[in-house]
Amino acid sequence: MPHRRTSIVYAIKGNWRLDGTLQSKIVAMAFSMAAVIERELISARTKEALRARKATGAKLGRPRGSGKSKLDPYRPEIEALLANGSTQKFIAERYGTTQSKLSNWLKKHDLRRARPSA
Repeated sequence: MPHRRTSIVYAIKGNWRLDGTLQSKIVAMAFSMAAVIERELISARTKEALRARKATGAKLGRPRGSGKSKLDPYRPEIEALLANGSTQKFIAERYGTTQSKLSNWLKKHDLRRARPSA
C-alpha cells in the first residue's frame, strides 16, 4: 500500500497541531466557523458604517479626479506621432504611461491613428 503524505500544522503558542486526527479535524472546523463568523461580522459593521455615513450626507466612494491627464500637455506631439504612423506602444512608452491609459485618453479626446492613404 502506498504511503500517503499528510501535512501537519503546528501552533507553538497554543501547543496544538493539526495532523489529520479526529481531534485536529474538530479544531480545524472550529477555526473555520470562527473565521466565517468574523467575516460576516466585519461585513455587517462595514455596511452599517456606510449606511450611517450616507445618512449624514457624506459622499461615499473614491473622490473624482481633476479630469486632467498628464498626457494633455503633449497632445500636439501625440497627434503628430499618430499622423506619422507611430504605434500606441511607442507613444505610451515615450510618455511614461500604459497602452490602455493612452487608448482611453485617445478615445476621450476623439483622436485616432491616421489611416494610410491608398
